[in-house]
Amino acid sequence: MVKKTNLKTIARDLGLSVGTVSRVLNGKAKEYRISDQTVDLVLKYASESGYTPNLIAKGLRDSKTYTIGLVIPDIANPFFSIMAKNIEKAASIANYSIILVDAEENIEREKHQIKNMISRKVDGIIAAPVGTTFEHFNEILQAEIPLIFVDRYIKDSSVTYIASDNFMGGYNATNHLISKGHSKIGLIKGSEIIEPVKERRQGYLKALEEAGIKPDRSLIEGKAFSIESGYESTVKLLKLPEPPTALFAMSNVIGLGVLKALKEYKYAVPEDISLIIFDDQPYVSYLNPPITTIKQNSKKIGEIAIEYILQLMNDLHTPLTSRLIPTEIIFRDSVLDIK
Repeated sequence: MVKKTNLKTIARDLGLSVGTVSRVLNGKAKEYRISDQTVDLVLKYASESGYTPNLIAKGLRDSKTYTIGLVIPDIANPFFSIMAKNIEKAASIANYSIILVDAEENIEREKHQIKNMISRKVDGIIAAPVGTTFEHFNEILQAEIPLIFVDRYIKDSSVTYIASDNFMGGYNATNHLISKGHSKIGLIKGSEIIEPVKERRQGYLKALEEAGIKPDRSLIEGKAFSIESGYESTVKLLKLPEPPTALFAMSNVIGLGVLKALKEYKYAVPEDISLIIFDDQPYVSYLNPPITTIKQNSKKIGEIAIEYILQLMNDLHTPLTSRLIPTEIIFRDSVLDIK
């Protein structure tokens, strides 16, 4: 019978104290000034011996569940599913499990799921809020459960957030279209109760202002991050007496609706109309033509979210600074130079 590896056997075999081994495996080596050589030795031994910590017993001792709640608006949206994957990977490295719930862009469902998270006694919660109502999130703070916002956030709250630099993303997308000679640029957006929508719209308007282009309200459409809204908004813009020469779709899901409408109305991209989509997804590079996008760094957002929530779980009063992660424009073949 193979004897199960535990802290005592690792310490005995390596000639170290149980305390040193425990600190290394719990990520506290730097705090206790344990050498990199010792850290590498312990981690290598633990990996090769198949050591797995008994988190249930540890949780009972530490009054922890070793779980983090993750509340996202829509798991069907590729951006959120990829972000959730990156958060789970980062949490797993720290020996935490993720309890994932989908709010389905419904604030009542979000409230219900928040109560579930609190009752499950998760050690922390990471959330991308559906709306601007904060009361149910305040229940988390009252329960002294660490809380971090990702992607979406409630600006007037005190909760630390990690999100894309949506203003600059909107600005850069619009500015690129302007640099190619476009002045009639349609903006297809989501609901403006969501902070990233406001900021992307502000970036769009700022780029127009700097170029001396008067904003045209009739060129701004959209009410939700959905294929249906993207489709309906595009149809409205195409039916204008003077349709736009370019479109800026505010999300990948909206972009799918835009592409559906353009195909139905026989608009060729970029010959008849140029297109940029906010958020880069694998499928866009396989389209004909490949679509120019604004790429968000969901991996970085996920890593920082876990880093922050772990710090708060260690000390609820740790001062943290909200972060805006830069976006990147990925140039492809969907924008025509009409200068």
